[in-house]
Amino acid sequence: MNFIRDILTGKDGITHDIGRWSWVGSLAALFAITIHEAWTGKTIDLQAFGVAVAAIVTAHGTAIWAKKDTEPGAANGTTS
Repeated sequence: MNFIRDILTGKDGITHDIGRWSWVGSLAALFAITIHEAWTGKTIDLQAFGVAVAAIVTAHGTAIWAKKDTEPGAANGTTS
């Protein structure tokens, strides 16, 4: 459970971050759609899937990096 909390919260480990929730939601939706397509017997274009994963990871990673200075700091309230 700590792993999931660490993924979805900011530097302080308490404040939930909408960017990280969006990241997890986007990847979950992509995987769910891909699994559904495979389950129904449709062909999966792995190159397009890889490009989609790369686009999601890059976009959300950049968004989180861009706001790194505005996140709440460690548990003691500092920002670093």
